[in-house]
Amino acid sequence: MSIFSTVRLSALRPALAVLVLLGLGLAACSGSKPNRLPPCPRVGILGDAQKATQYREGAGRDLTDVTFETELVDYDGQCKYEDKQSVVVVSFILQVGATRGPAATQNQALVPYFVAVVDKQQNVLAREEFVARIPFEPGRRRVIVGEELEQRIPLAGRSTSDVEILIGLEMGREQLERNRQERGF
Repeated sequence: MSIFSTVRLSALRPALAVLVLLGLGLAACSGSKPNRLPPCPRVGILGDAQKATQYREGAGRDLTDVTFETELVDYDGQCKYEDKQSVVVVSFILQVGATRGPAATQNQALVPYFVAVVDKQQNVLAREEFVARIPFEPGRRRVIVGEELEQRIPLAGRSTSDVEILIGLEMGREQLERNRQERGF
């Protein structure tokens, strides 16, 4: 059992996700008091694990074999401190998208992803796995949903600049290598 915890609060519908993101953006701009709290930990989507292609069962890997193309689109959030600033709670909405491919036979994409907390040396302090369920209505080819997440990080003498939250799609070695080749690495 880890002392770190990531909790998925809910999966939001696309329209609700947009409204929540707008509200978070406006809330960040309001108020005239200077912020005396430390900054929030950095949150980032891993470039090599941002997009993935899901294929139907079998050896085929061409365009006709694609069931869904999935992507971590963006995120937005905020943090607050608890227990006399010994714990930082980062709340954010992760936008997860899927595009239906020619081999899709289901009306729902299952998009596995992870949220990890790492230290300055990129050592993984905690890691949780989730699955975004993206429903497709008839005639829809692309859908983006919002996943509302909350990450509790005990600081234990660390600064928020000593930890980072990384988000990525769960994928196999073959997909990871394909992504790296496409990015020129």
